[in-house]
Amino acid sequence: MDRFGSSKLRIGWALVSLFVTGLVVMAIRGQQGEGGSQILVFGTAIPLGADSLRSYAVGNLQAAMYWTVSLVVLLGAFGPVSQWTAAAARPERLKGFFAGTGLGFAHGLFLSQVALIPVWALSWRLIGQAFPPELLRADLHGLLLGLQMLLWAVLLSRLLKSSAGLALLLTMLLRELGPRLSFFLDFGQDLGWSAGQVKVLEVFVRLLPMAQLPSDPFSPLALPLSIGGPLLLGALAMLLPAGGRK
Repeated sequence: MDRFGSSKLRIGWALVSLFVTGLVVMAIRGQQGEGGSQILVFGTAIPLGADSLRSYAVGNLQAAMYWTVSLVVLLGAFGPVSQWTAAAARPERLKGFFAGTGLGFAHGLFLSQVALIPVWALSWRLIGQAFPPELLRADLHGLLLGLQMLLWAVLLSRLLKSSAGLALLLTMLLRELGPRLSFFLDFGQDLGWSAGQVKVLEVFVRLLPMAQLPSDPFSPLALPLSIGGPLLLGALAMLLPAGGRK
């Protein structure tokens, strides 16, 4: 695991997260009364009016968790995995792809969950519930999105060997492309598409990372395409011949 970061990094990461958690517990509190809801930050009241404190807090924390978890998983593992998969021999590249992805996801899992400790504390201070099901679902989807983005980033870095940064950029663009293509899944037939074309597009969309938190409940049946598809494509990319050096 030292390939992905030293023990000092993980200890420092945990200490910073605990420090922020302490600030959240001491400084932030939510109030729901007859006159409306408000948030107290270091004694300063921020009124929310008639808005429900729970819906306001959960809605904002969901989006923050989804983005944070997925990006921590991606950025915490991409560099070492892309270096591991740049080996000259195919067996080494395949080993680096599968072992590196697994170890990188485990490292990202640790970093992301430690980073969420202040978020759970904030949820408890605002709505009196530390682990509401909406936030647990956002955490799970964020982990899956992070793994999916990691697979795509490693795949693209193998195809774009000279620019790992461009591979990351294209991965982020793919993340934004998925929700845009979902429009054609709903209205493709109204635009004159055949049912077969819509089905092919649906398969393609499921392969892509999604920037928007899914509103549907988690379904394990989606994993063969969303995770298995990029995993298979990445393994095939590792079999491509290594570029010669001048």
